[in-house]
Amino acid sequence: MFHVKDNKQGYFFDPFEHFGPKRLSVLKNSWPEIFRSEILPALPVESLRKYYHDKNGRPSKEIRSMLGLMILQQMLDLTDEKAVGAFMFDARWSYALDVPGDSDGEAYLCLKSLWTMRKHLTDDGLYVEMFEQATKNLSEVFKVDFDKQRLDSVQIQSNMRHLGRIALFSRTIKKFLLNLKRQHRTHFDQLESARFKSYINKKEEALFAAVKPSETVKTLSLLAEDTHFLLRQFSSNEKVKSMSSFQLLSRLFKEQCTSVD
Repeated sequence: MFHVKDNKQGYFFDPFEHFGPKRLSVLKNSWPEIFRSEILPALPVESLRKYYHDKNGRPSKEIRSMLGLMILQQMLDLTDEKAVGAFMFDARWSYALDVPGDSDGEAYLCLKSLWTMRKHLTDDGLYVEMFEQATKNLSEVFKVDFDKQRLDSVQIQSNMRHLGRIALFSRTIKKFLLNLKRQHRTHFDQLESARFKSYINKKEEALFAAVKPSETVKTLSLLAEDTHFLLRQFSSNEKVKSMSSFQLLSRLFKEQCTSVD
């Protein structure tokens, strides 16, 4: 169910007064206040309404704070794991994203929720609208010409797409290797231990949730190289080639990669 707060209504009591006057003063005189007052209210939350039912189903995570999370992750170059951790435990993020409560209902966030939001933003190109609005608001606050000195929305757009592709490659490679181990153990054991067995020895989220936005190109290149190696390694093995997970791996490579000799 679509869940978004109306930031214009404000609060009858300050939900952050438990920080005390000194810590609250620090927050109000640094970037969390700027983000909370200038960026958060202008985020295009209504663009995401189509992904949720208005009345039925469990309420989504608060949409405005989730969009803010996506911006902060890119601006601070954080991995998915660190961004989720900051959302849950960093007081500066709680203030900036207007998440005043400390209950699980308000402050808990799982990696899957972050990945779902990223997919929505990348599928429809909504990140363009979001980052352009953030840049516009910052330029008005600081009187900066962001045509010359700006958040690189093009790079952010590229990083977000890469993070989604990294997840896709990681899951597909892991699925193939698990099936190979189960159905053709001899062939699996012949693979380079350190290079490939780590895929199945880690939890799924550990494969790609520890990648910083700035490291996406390098990580994606390594994943593509591993995919290419596996496809070549078993290109003449009909039994392995008949596996649906191998065919899925082959399709992924054809759709996402360009082979350069």
